[in-house]
Amino acid sequence: MVISGITTLAEKESRALLEELLEHTTSAPYVYSHRWKQGDLVVWDNLAALHTASPCDSSRHRRLLYRAAVR
Repeated sequence: MVISGITTLAEKESRALLEELLEHTTSAPYVYSHRWKQGDLVVWDNLAALHTASPCDSSRHRRLLYRAAVR
């Protein structure tokens, strides 16, 4: 999902606030980086977290992912 702006702010203010929020939320105290080991399980809340996949050498490692949704 890409946020294009904040409707209640002028475009310049909106862009500045979004940049500030992104910089804050991706700063060191809020970043978790996992170093995978066999048997690891990582769970997160998609609605409350920014997340991205880490690179995986699929020619050497099998990656098994499950998705569960609870409403």
